[in-house]
Parts: sequence; C-alpha cells; structure tokens
Amino acid sequence: MKKNSLAAHKILLYGMGGLLFLVVLFSSYSDEVGEVSYLQQGATLVRNTKTLPVDFSSPIENYDLVRTNSSGLVEIQFHEETGIQGSLLIKPSSSLYIDLSLLSNGGKARIELLSGTVTQKAIKLTGKSSLEVRTGNVSMGVRGTTFEVATAPDGSVLISCEEGQVRCEADDGTTLFAEPGSAVESTPEQGFRNIPVMFQDLETFRRNWHAERIEAFRANAHRALRNFANRYIDMKGKFDEAYKTLMARYEILDKWFREDRAGRIGAMSEVLREKRNLVGPLLNLRKSSFLFEKVYYRLVELREYYKQGMIRGDLGNGMTAEQFFRRFDNEAVDLEEKMNVLRHTLKLFAKRNDGVSLIDSMEN
Repeated sequence: MKKNSLAAHKILLYGMGGLLFLVVLFSSYSDEVGEVSYLQQGATLVRNTKTLPVDFSSPIENYDLVRTNSSGLVEIQFHEETGIQGSLLIKPSSSLYIDLSLLSNGGKARIELLSGTVTQKAIKLTGKSSLEVRTGNVSMGVRGTTFEVATAPDGSVLISCEEGQVRCEADDGTTLFAEPGSAVESTPEQGFRNIPVMFQDLETFRRNWHAERIEAFRANAHRALRNFANRYIDMKGKFDEAYKTLMARYEILDKWFREDRAGRIGAMSEVLREKRNLVGPLLNLRKSSFLFEKVYYRLVELREYYKQGMIRGDLGNGMTAEQFFRRFDNEAVDLEEKMNVLRHTLKLFAKRNDGVSLIDSMEN
C-alpha cells in the first residue's frame, strides 16, 4: 500500500481548562487515487480550485479535473489499494474527474466524462469494488474489461469494447450492453441503440464513427448549439440558486478550507454538526451540477467551432450565436470557480466521512 494513499489519522487529545479536545490530524492522509503513467503535451489539472501543470508521475487526487487540449494525452494508473487495477487513457480535447470512495473492501468510483474520449485499459476490480463512467445521458457500469467511451460535439456517445462487457443505461432507464462485436451509441437522430462492429475493425470503426458524427454536427451545428444553449440557460439559474444556498453556510466551508491548509480536521462532534448542516445544500448543488457541468463543457467545445465561423445566426431564444457566446464568455470564469469550489467541498466532505463520497453516503 502506498504510504500516502489512504487515511492514517493521528488523533491527539489535549487539555484546556479541565476539558479534553479531540483534533484529528491527517498530514499522512492523501486523496491520491493514482498517478500519471504516460503524458503527451497539452494537459492541466485543477485541484482544490488551483490550476496545476501535469508531469510524469504526477499524483492524481480525488476530484482533480484533468483537461487535455487538441494535442494532449494523459494516462492515469490507479493505485491498487483503491480496489481498481488498470488505467484510464484520457485522449485529446477531453475533460474528466474521478469521484472515488475509498472503502475498506475496495473502491466505488465514478468517472465523470465532461467532454472528449476516455479509454479504460485492462480494468480489474477487487472485492466489492465498482466502476461507473457517466457522460451526457448515459451511465456505464464496468467489471473486468477494456473499453472506450467517446463523445461528439452534438452530444452523441459511443461505447465500444475490446473485451468483457459494459452495462449501459440511458437516463430513461433503458439498458443495453456493449461487448466485442456490438457497440452502444446514443445520437440525436437514432437515439439509444446497439450497433454491430467487427472486433478486428474496432479502431477503424471508432475513427469512422467520430468522423461521421463530426460531419453530422457540421450539417446541424446551429441546431446543436440551440439545444445546448437553451439547456444552459435553463440549468444555470437552478445551479446558481443551489450554489447560493450552499454559500449561506460559508462559515463552515471557510473553516474546512482553513483546516485543510493546516492539515487537520476538528473534533468529532464538530464534524458531525457541520456535516448535518451542509449535507442538504451540498447534495442539492451536486444534483444540480450533475448535468449542468456536462452541458457547460460541451459548450466550451462548441465555442471552438463558433470561433471557426461554423455557427452563426438566431438561436430562437432571443439571442444570436454571437450574443449567446458573449454571455457565455462573461459567465465562464465565475461558473468554473463555482464548479471548482463544489469539487473541493465534496473532497473535504469525504475526508470527514471515512473517505466515503457524498453520493455513496446517501445511497447507503
């Protein structure tokens, strides 16, 4: 087991005025879930609201947002003690983060793919560990497989397998399976369905699928932007309101941030009280952000096509494409800061919850 990978709390008791106080130090605690095992230029990560460079052997922590540009490529090797053996290959023009509960009998991990493509390489799970990949309107449950999840600018998704089987569930509850010879896709035209593919032609099939989706997007780029712009406008107000409710408890968040910088957490009674006060607003914001952050990063991708002159004209919501992206750019810095604060808070909550994430805590 890696020295700095799992909790190794040091509990100190000290007296003051005849009273005993409990302080839990976690200087030996790290949220590391893996490390960079391969790197190609053009990658950054956001950790605890700060943007950091990525290098070979850089540690990857829970809730780190990893982003690659058009030339970037990053492979993350999971630490074995998470209960997940294998690696993630983050391909160019992609964004994702990992939400992993560190449990005594293995990890329960969610890969939140916000945009782009990720390949799960030789994934093996131990004990009761589980791995789920979520993107757009599809979530994928995995056990012992090598597979790839690819997204396209119009929101289409392709799940294809080299080995094993991936259970794919749409947001309406429909379930399909991706396996060698049969991929799963979700597109605006055809919906959620299985499509045949020959194993020996898998890489060619993936390249052709992506090229076809780009062409389909080019033919309907205006419609794709109108769809995502309308969803953004609808979701942003709900996200902002949920964030405002969480910020009403800012004194607790500020205390957690200061404790994190000092390498400690408070007494157990404090932690229990603080978690009770935060859990409702934090869960509400997490639910609000679940789809909104994916819409946001899809629009980041569409903005590049807009800059190339591909998308112009009236969006039918009282704004032109130019007006929408002016608004989007004006709001982008504030929104990314809020999403970074949310991930940081979720990370600090897990530290005070025996390493179990907020979502897993609610499910148990």
